[in-house]
Parts: sequence; C-alpha cells; structure tokens
Amino acid sequence: MTLIICVLALMAAVITALVLYQSYKQIERSSINHALNVARIAQRSISRNMELLSLALDSLAWRYRHTRLHSMPAQQQLEFLLGEKVEASYIAAQGIVNAEGELVVGSPVLGEIMPGLFSGRDFFDVPRNDAGATLYVSPPLSVRIERRVHVIVLSKRLVEVDGSFAGIAFMVLYLDYFRQLFEGLSLDKHAVISLYSMNGVAYMRQPYDEAFIGSQAGHLPHLHTMLSPDSPAEGSYFARSPQDEVQRLYAYVRIPQNRWVVFIGWAKRELFGEWTRMLYAVVFLMAAFSIAGIYLISRLRDEFFRRSKLDQQLEEQARTDKLTGLLNRRALDESLQGAWHKAQRNEMARFAVLFADVDFFKLYNDTYGHKAGDYALVAVARCIRGAVARHCDRSGRYGGEEFVALLDEADAEGALHVAKQILAALQAQKIPHERSPFGRLTISIGIACLDRSVHRSVEEVVKAADQALYQAKREGRNRARLFQAPAEMAPAGWQFSSANS
Repeated sequence: MTLIICVLALMAAVITALVLYQSYKQIERSSINHALNVARIAQRSISRNMELLSLALDSLAWRYRHTRLHSMPAQQQLEFLLGEKVEASYIAAQGIVNAEGELVVGSPVLGEIMPGLFSGRDFFDVPRNDAGATLYVSPPLSVRIERRVHVIVLSKRLVEVDGSFAGIAFMVLYLDYFRQLFEGLSLDKHAVISLYSMNGVAYMRQPYDEAFIGSQAGHLPHLHTMLSPDSPAEGSYFARSPQDEVQRLYAYVRIPQNRWVVFIGWAKRELFGEWTRMLYAVVFLMAAFSIAGIYLISRLRDEFFRRSKLDQQLEEQARTDKLTGLLNRRALDESLQGAWHKAQRNEMARFAVLFADVDFFKLYNDTYGHKAGDYALVAVARCIRGAVARHCDRSGRYGGEEFVALLDEADAEGALHVAKQILAALQAQKIPHERSPFGRLTISIGIACLDRSVHRSVEEVVKAADQALYQAKREGRNRARLFQAPAEMAPAGWQFSSANS
C-alpha cells in the first residue's frame, strides 16, 4: 500500500513538473515574440524618420544648386535653403559646407557649437573620401546650446557636374529624438531599450542614462556576437545586465540602412512573475500534500503493524491453550506433522515425543475442586515449559490432564534427561494431593523416539509414547518410561530402558 502511494506521488510530481516546464517554455516563447515586436516597432519608426531626414538633406542639396541662390541676399539664402526645417524641434542646425571644409551657409547656432573649418571632422571626411557613401551618421557628440546636450550629425556628399567632391549637406539632430521615441513605447518598470551602432557605440538608453551616451559596449554580454555581420538580423538571449545586475530577456533587431541595432530588455522576474507565484503555490501544495501523505502513510503503517500484531496475537491465541499457555491440540498436531515431514526430507533428522499425564487427577479434582485442578494443570505446564526450553522444541496440552512435548533432534538419552527435569521440577513444587500414595501431585511420562524401521507415521510415534506412558502407570506412576518395541518388531540387541523419578 505504501509503495503504491509513493509511486502515485512520484507520478503526480513528474506530471506537475512537466506541466510547469511546458508553461515556462510557453511564457518564454510569448515573451520573446512580444519583445521582438516592440523592437520591430522601434526599428521601423527609426528607419522611417531617418528616411525623412535623408530626404530633407537631399532637398537641402537641391536648393543649394538652385540658379537664383547666389543672387539672393544672405538672409534670404538662409531662409531659402533651410526653410521651415530650422524650426523643427529635434533638429539643432543645418548647413552646407564646400569642398575646402568652409561653411557656405548654415544655421546661426553653428558658429557657437561647431566653429572653424569642418575638414577633419568625421561627418565631413567620410563623405569626401567615400564616393559611394549615402547618408552618414556620426557618433554622439556633446555640444553646448544654452545647455550641454548630445547630438548626432547626419551628412550627405555633394558632387560637381564631373562627379568630383563639392562638399556636404548636413544637419545636427538632437538625441532627445530617440529618447522621446523610446519613452513613447510601453515598457515595464525594469525593462530597458537601447540603440547601438554596429561597431558597438551606444546612442540612447531608456531609462535614460547620460553617461551611457557615446560609451563603447565592450562589457555587455553577447553584444559583439549580435553585432557581427554574420549574425541573424534579429534574435534574443537571456543575460544579466552589468549596470544594474538584473537578469533580462534581450531581443534585438537591426536597422540595416543606418547600421544600428535596437535592443529591448525585459526583466525576467517581471516576465515570469505569475509563473513563479504559481510555482510557489504548487510547491507549497505539493509540500502540504507530501506532509499529509507522510502522515497518512505513517498512520496506515502504524495501523498495519497494529493489525498485524493483533492478527499475530489472535493466531497465537488460536494456537495456544487458554489455561496453560502451551500449544493447543491443533497447533501441537501441526508441529508433530512438521517434524515428521522434516524427517522424511532429511534422513539424518530425528525427534522424540514425551507423553505426560497427571497422576490421580480425577481424585485431585474431587478433593480440591475444579478451580484447584486448573491451578495444578498450570503448575504442571510451567514445569514442562521450563524443561522444554530450546527454541526448536514444542510443548502443548494434548487434552484434559495430558501433555505432549516434541523434542527436535533428540535421542533417547536426551529425552530421558528432559523427562527427569519435568519430574524433578514438579516434585519441587510440593503440591499436596492427600488421595495420592505419594502425598503430592505427580505425573507419569512416556517417551518414544523416531525409529524409521518401525514407525510409518507421526501418529505411530505418539502412540508409542502413549504406550510407554501406560507402562509407567502400570509400574506405579511418578516415573518416565522409554517405549519398548515388541520382540517381533524390535531389531536384534534392542533392550528396554527405564528411569525412575
């Protein structure tokens, strides 16, 4: 029963673990898909706006080549070139730079934030040196416009009619543009969204961290692998952030036109919060059920042992004579049959039977009463039990005042010795019997040992012991006699043996 309960409990635990694992993987897949979708939204928004800004630079370059530009006054040139874009909230400045790196026309603020020649600056040198360059995006720059802010410069190459380098059209873009974009996305409390270039330069992070802008992301796990040109255009992984030590699910999507990567990081404890609470609830319930099961098994085991002990006691009672505590007739017959079968299986096995009867017991009952007679039988049983002390021996009440003892692996000499001990023990009791010639309670004992040439069943051995008992009775009682086979049955040289009390 206990084994069945344990097997069922183990099966329930395995099934529960599988269900929890499947639900965990389902949450993981859903979280990855959700993070990738948010990253795709940010990627498409950035791509669309960068395309618009690239078109704005193309428009600036076209207006710069307009035939009427050089005949306009300086203020009119500025308005014609820059138009309403100067007022755009996320564009700090715009301008045209000639092939020598000199500012031809541009926003007035450029004199403060970028004084001097533009040659030597990356957003000028890259378009000049790379004829195939389209839109160039500079690393983050820190400039001061009323306050210190981070910006990036977008530039495009201008060419002469013959295809030679003619300068650049550029604009200065506040990085707050990306910050406002990221803040508009619905993120969890511990979620992060970041923008990196393909060479690992950090452009923006939400929650905003000014020290993060322009840093090199060499310390971030998996980032260099994700930024590798051979890696997939989008993907996900789990990692612990070195900045706040939070375990997150990171999903990334590339912006191929601008060589940027958008990262979304969802806090793992937020993603699996409900699952973790469910896990704790299941573990608590399983622990409670386990404790209850252990308690139930313990109670069942105790009840089983109690019932087993009770059954054993009942079996012993069914095999025990209530008055004397010795084996009853049924149990005694079973023991005799067991000894006989053992002797049949093993030719070397042997046993002896003692058949005892209380002398003048009817007169004892008539003189002292049946209650005293019961006490006398108990005393006789105690003497027999004390003498038949080996674990392999058995003794029982055969019926009325008759007793039988089975001595395993005993010969005639050993059986006579046990019989003498019984007679001596009863004599030491000194139980009065005024109607006995001995003046005290006595017994007579007949002894028979297994003889394979004479006995054909255990009943014959018992019968032989009974005959020896009656021989002891005829000789005067209060003695033990060994069975003597008739002359025609006895082998040559067998002599009768006897022992007086």
